[in-house]
Amino acid sequence: MKQSLALWVNIYFRVFVAFAYTLLGAYVAFWSSFDLGTWNGVSIVLLLGILFILYGLFRIWRAYLYFREADESSNYAEYED
Repeated sequence: MKQSLALWVNIYFRVFVAFAYTLLGAYVAFWSSFDLGTWNGVSIVLLLGILFILYGLFRIWRAYLYFREADESSNYAEYED
């Protein structure tokens, strides 16, 4: 069944935001020069970056699940004439 344009825009936006979170996490964790201190010997900026990366990966997974469940034909019953 052909997917609607609104569905493709929604999926594209979800994937775009997920990659944005992942790249933001990589920037914060590895390339930023912020210094927020340490926690148990680990830089807080590194922990925040890892958190953003994990959230971005979670959003990618959720976009995949949304795409997989978007088949509307399985949501409706088949009627016989």
